[in-house]
Amino acid sequence: MLPNEQIKILVAYEQKLVADCLESFLSHHKNFQIVGVVENDENLFDSITELRPDLIIFEFMLWSIKYIDYMSNLNRQFPQLKIILLSELISRELMAKIMPFINGYIVKTCPAEKIINAIYEIQNAGKYLCPKAVEKFFTCTKGDKSNSTLTSREKQILGTWITEETSNAVADTLNISESTVRTHLKNIREKLGSVNHLQMMIYACQHNLIGKEHKPVCPNCRFFISPS
Repeated sequence: MLPNEQIKILVAYEQKLVADCLESFLSHHKNFQIVGVVENDENLFDSITELRPDLIIFEFMLWSIKYIDYMSNLNRQFPQLKIILLSELISRELMAKIMPFINGYIVKTCPAEKIINAIYEIQNAGKYLCPKAVEKFFTCTKGDKSNSTLTSREKQILGTWITEETSNAVADTLNISESTVRTHLKNIREKLGSVNHLQMMIYACQHNLIGKEHKPVCPNCRFFISPS
């Protein structure tokens, strides 16, 4: 790409409001040209063929493992296309699986300027992880599968179990049977992966599942929990 040539950007979204904000923000930069704003759907490949962007920004409400094949196919069909993923924070395991097929990953809670940094870094033949993704990538445990979504009931069970420590105590507190508690805990472990008690405590802290009267179990948790 020539020094004064604009970078052609396509925005693919799940949330239109986020996409409109991205378009407005990026349009103010003279080196960027927004060639389209489209939904993440089955017609996206046609849009890429028609609009011929240099880079595409994917906005997802919550990234899931089910999209990995989708990104793999996109990467194979358009090998020169640069891809930035914008979503909520995902696990290190999922990050490691998706990075071979994309060029950058940005957490939605990062400042908007990080998108500018990512675009320039990627155009210079690099890869980009925003600071919050780097924090997650280098500090979470191998068994972390926090991208898996717990139900409201599972969150309640986990938060109570961390503070009560026994299935019987959880059952008494929530007025449910002990077998129900054990079933929920089994499902929680299946979603989170092979985690031990401490790792489950850290997960509960990071996701604000423990009551305010209980302190975070480690310094890293203090970074994630909401203020009281």
